[in-house]
Amino acid sequence: MIVDNLTKFNQKKKLWMTPKHPLYGKSVDYKILYGAVVFMQAEINCLSSPLNNFELERLLISGFRLDSDGMAKVLRSSKEKSVVIDQLMRAFASDREKYLLMLDMMNVSLRDMKIQEKEKESIQLFSKMFGISQSELSLLMEFALGAQEENVPKCREILHRMHIQNMELSPVDMKYYIMRLWETMECTQEMLEGQREVRIVERCLIKGDLVLSKGMRLVFDHAEVRIYGNILLDGGELIIEESKVIRKGDSHRACVNMKAVGSCIHVLNSEIDCRNMGMFIRAEAGDLRVQKSLIYRTTRGAAIRFWGNSIQVTETEFFDCYSPEDGGAIMIRTPDGIVKGCRFWRCEAKRGGAIFAVEGNKIVHCKFERCNVAEYGAAIFYHGFVRANVHHLQYHSCCPEGVETVQYLAKMGTFQVTGQYHIFVSTIIDCPVLVEAEGSLIVEDANLYLNCPIRCRGSLQMKNVRLISNHMQDTDMVILEHARNCRIHHCEFNGMGKTGGISAVGSRITVTKSLFRNISGGRAIYDAYSPEIRECIFNFCQEGAIYSQNGNIKRCIFVNCRGKSGAGVLMYGNKGTIEQCNFRRCIADFSGGAIDRSLGHQVVKCVFEECRPNNVS
Repeated sequence: MIVDNLTKFNQKKKLWMTPKHPLYGKSVDYKILYGAVVFMQAEINCLSSPLNNFELERLLISGFRLDSDGMAKVLRSSKEKSVVIDQLMRAFASDREKYLLMLDMMNVSLRDMKIQEKEKESIQLFSKMFGISQSELSLLMEFALGAQEENVPKCREILHRMHIQNMELSPVDMKYYIMRLWETMECTQEMLEGQREVRIVERCLIKGDLVLSKGMRLVFDHAEVRIYGNILLDGGELIIEESKVIRKGDSHRACVNMKAVGSCIHVLNSEIDCRNMGMFIRAEAGDLRVQKSLIYRTTRGAAIRFWGNSIQVTETEFFDCYSPEDGGAIMIRTPDGIVKGCRFWRCEAKRGGAIFAVEGNKIVHCKFERCNVAEYGAAIFYHGFVRANVHHLQYHSCCPEGVETVQYLAKMGTFQVTGQYHIFVSTIIDCPVLVEAEGSLIVEDANLYLNCPIRCRGSLQMKNVRLISNHMQDTDMVILEHARNCRIHHCEFNGMGKTGGISAVGSRITVTKSLFRNISGGRAIYDAYSPEIRECIFNFCQEGAIYSQNGNIKRCIFVNCRGKSGAGVLMYGNKGTIEQCNFRRCIADFSGGAIDRSLGHQVVKCVFEECRPNNVS
């Protein structure tokens, strides 16, 4: 078959401009099966080789983006006709895929706006095999002919008839077959006020501000919308489905604002590109649903800022979302919210790198990657108690590491623990905490930022915990008031040069493998009764490290401690042991640079370096 130069040029141009096929997102194996069936159809034509079929080439190279290896597999698979057809039929997930296959088979069969009889018979056979009715097949054939003619009005009219017959084909699907099917329209306030309900299914410009008052409905359905102004919902409804929204206006306001009760926004399978020009949604009232979407490049505040009635964000991805305030991607200040199955990538904020939420919101099955924060919560800042509604979260390369989720116990009077209470996430304690005699507080694998001390009369257990004195001064971080039990393992107490460590008046405590540093305003461990302290480090304790009645202190290190007497250990009572400890540069004002003890206490195998005025007194 001889092809003239102009036709070759037009084919090259079309090959270069062709968009991806509607089924491009399928797996490579699926596309190979699909391409093999279309190849079988192209082989039926006896006038030309399938290797010279332009539409087949366009499908495999531009539509499916198959490489040479993939196309070789298409050729091999086309030889096993019955096997490939059976496998493809099992792989079909919807009628839409069957309609698209019929269109592609018609495309490769058309020659001078005609299809040979053998090819028609093959198409009829496949339509019966797939359960496609004659009326549906007729519409598909009309559309294929109209697309070959580049007849846009005719194709639009046929597509409308397809929608009436509930055929699952959209304008975006058909853009592969006729690229000029989409045109650019402008949506104005006059259109909304005249029609009350506007559905946009093509390219669209919104140059000014739109107000959706009560009873108005704006739908973006398989559309590409560029917004230069803002959309305000004052009781109306906005639906974004299978569309792309691009923010073009550099306004201080969000792209979409919702302020009245009864307003509703639903975003489904859509892409939102804010082009670093501001927020996406700011909702003071109403309901919001975001599903299976992509939101990115937002600034000046969280991508979604919500104070409304209820919000659900599911299976949605956020990336490059930046806020100088709370929540890089999502900020929820209402207790009725769900964030489920979402992914957050490169989000950043002052508090809550990805999410800021108040108590009552559910955050589950989410992934956080490379999220950063200026203050607290690299991934999540949770204002209230984290309970069973926050779980199955994954973190990767977030900064600061280890404090990805932080809960905030606000100023609300004394938080009393009367039963068993478990803290398993990093926490800012901004209210007095009191563990009653019958209560038990268990803290594991968390950072505690203390603005108020923890008082305990019951049981206290800590493991893998960092306690940091935040806004306290001249007090102790933990105050035991004749507590029943206190066990501390592998913890760090950082007094920030302002506070003491543990005041253990009349309490038995066990402290192992822990670090006390930057202690001032009190001793690291004060007035403990017969404590068990093993393998701990005391560094820069400016008012002494340990003050106790008796007790066993083994294999501990004391560095740069200061005090009036016994800068390292001041022990009273009639029995006690200080064994295999190392004291370096411990200095006292009066006596016992390292240890000040009574006669009954034993000091065994200890090492002293540069302690003044003496090692032991």
